[in-house]
Amino acid sequence: MVRRALPLLLVVLAAAGWGNGAVPPGTVRAPGAKTNMDTNPANLASAVVTHSFGQLPDYIDAGSFRLLPFDMYRAAQPGVRTARTYRIVAPRTSLVLDTAVTSALTEYDARRDAQQYAIRVVLDGRVVPSPLRYWVFYRNNGPLICRIYFPGDLGSLNMGANSLVLSPLSAGRHLLHVVVREQIGGSAPATFVTDYVLHVLPRGPSARERASAPRDDANPASLGNEPLSYRASAAAAGPRTGR
Repeated sequence: MVRRALPLLLVVLAAAGWGNGAVPPGTVRAPGAKTNMDTNPANLASAVVTHSFGQLPDYIDAGSFRLLPFDMYRAAQPGVRTARTYRIVAPRTSLVLDTAVTSALTEYDARRDAQQYAIRVVLDGRVVPSPLRYWVFYRNNGPLICRIYFPGDLGSLNMGANSLVLSPLSAGRHLLHVVVREQIGGSAPATFVTDYVLHVLPRGPSARERASAPRDDANPASLGNEPLSYRASAAAAGPRTGR
């Protein structure tokens, strides 16, 4: 019976990404990669957070980056496993993935809170090595952030994000599997399992996708904190008239 069960166990472990080696070099942008103001790790990580609040479209930088969805409202319950699947069709462009986010009044507290997370990222059965290397810490209104606007008290929050930038994938189907365990005190950890089922098109970003990205010279303060759906509704309704 043990001999019969072993092959089945190996199949299950392979499907979960165990024992299949690491992703090829260059699949994920290195934490120390040279970037500019628009593409620095903090700016891209914060873009995913802003996108999750409905304040940014799926594409930024003229379609050079596709922001993957992240549930900012997920609740951590000790000992509870929460699973979610996103199905995404995208062109061959870079993908920005946030796996975990912390926020606090001080950077020290944001970094301390990040220590309660254990993270595993698997792409097509291959593991991303040392995902904790991809933590980035920033202040919402700090010098690393541009085009992202949090008004009022949110502007002074210190954030931590475990954020990865994936290079454009080959056309076809890909599975991005993320497991995050959050240790809450001495209780059993909360577990979040997120699967991104990706269908990558055999082309780069279209004119429509590029046009959907905010302009590079857009004033972030002019965006406010109103969700994009509300702004679109307001634009369709036309200018307001006087009372």
